[in-house]
Amino acid sequence: MGLTSSMARQVPGIPGPALLAAAALCLALAGCGDQTSVEPQVSRLLVSPARALLVGVGDGVSFSATALGPDGKEVSAEVTWSTGDPAIATVNARGFVTAVAAGTTGVTATAGGASATAEAEVYAPERITRYEPGVSYFGRNDYVEYIPGTLPVILAATHGGLMAPSEIPDRSYGTTLNDANTLDLTMKMRQALIDLTGHAPHVVVSHLRRRKLDANREIVEAAQGSPYAELAWEQFHDWIVTARSIVASHFDGGMFFDIHGHAHDIPRIEIGYLLTSDELNRNDAALDALAVVRRTSIREIGRTTTLPFSQVLRGPTSFGGLLAEEGVPSVPSPNAPGPGAAPYWRGGYCTRVHGSLDDGELVSGIQLEHHYPGLRDTAENRQAYAEKAARVIRKFMLEHYGFFEPSADVGARR
Repeated sequence: MGLTSSMARQVPGIPGPALLAAAALCLALAGCGDQTSVEPQVSRLLVSPARALLVGVGDGVSFSATALGPDGKEVSAEVTWSTGDPAIATVNARGFVTAVAAGTTGVTATAGGASATAEAEVYAPERITRYEPGVSYFGRNDYVEYIPGTLPVILAATHGGLMAPSEIPDRSYGTTLNDANTLDLTMKMRQALIDLTGHAPHVVVSHLRRRKLDANREIVEAAQGSPYAELAWEQFHDWIVTARSIVASHFDGGMFFDIHGHAHDIPRIEIGYLLTSDELNRNDAALDALAVVRRTSIREIGRTTTLPFSQVLRGPTSFGGLLAEEGVPSVPSPNAPGPGAAPYWRGGYCTRVHGSLDDGELVSGIQLEHHYPGLRDTAENRQAYAEKAARVIRKFMLEHYGFFEPSADVGARR
């Protein structure tokens, strides 16, 4: 007997009409149980860092991009990278930028139809093989200046600059007040030495305000993460190292003077040798100990002098003693052998790093903290002191090294 359609039964292994319809619906919906990847909607991209500094051809830095959806939440998205000018810098698929040539270019991230651009600057400093005395050499954006000299003397000014560029954030901790007029004081001391001897000292100065850079601190506190401040710090100290190398190669020794200003109540120059107030308050016998000599920034002088070390620190021919001859009060000196209970700056990062604290260093260092009234306050007072300081520096060098001007026969290696 034949079967009608209403009586039809499903044959095993062959799908029935309902199952076929369901299968067709699944295919129309792009497959039952399979999820098709859908590109997330990206409303905004954030690129970090917003600005980057690359120093020298071949230097590199990593950029990263964060994709945000319409709700402002982070979404996963594939990012592609490009630079505006590959002749200046290139970027790979992971956002790593490599310097090619000096200049500035954009670094663009793209994802999900959104894009964002950061800035990459390639700074390629000029390669200098020989420094000309009296010529000013500047770092990036003129933040740091080096004027080579011919005397065995280096003057540095870390806290007297006036530049406050917006690209460098203000430092958020540490001392940020400038040492007023110390940059001008340093330049007047340079000119006074030229007028006295016919020869110039080496000079290294920071033109940045202290709230932007404190070059008398290690780099973390000094620059506080700003790549532009870090580069200025490096250039400042590299040029002091260069000056010390030039001095050591032409002479049997030399002096580094770090020029500062203080606001303590007693109007006197505080001469820093890295010794504490407690140490300077001790008697001469205690200061004559070899262990004390080794802790100072004038260790090289202490190693070669025939005087008791206490006399080098505060005797008649000490720096303080020679200042006293010029009518300038200071500590330590014959009249003020120690600070007593008064505040006193012992010397900081620059004096420690660029003095003769370590074996084999021929250039000794002193930090000079200058009071304001009667010395730093007016141009006339700064000029008067600069002339006195020039005479003291020359006498100190002649007393403790036996030479000063490059033409001297004793001590100089021409």
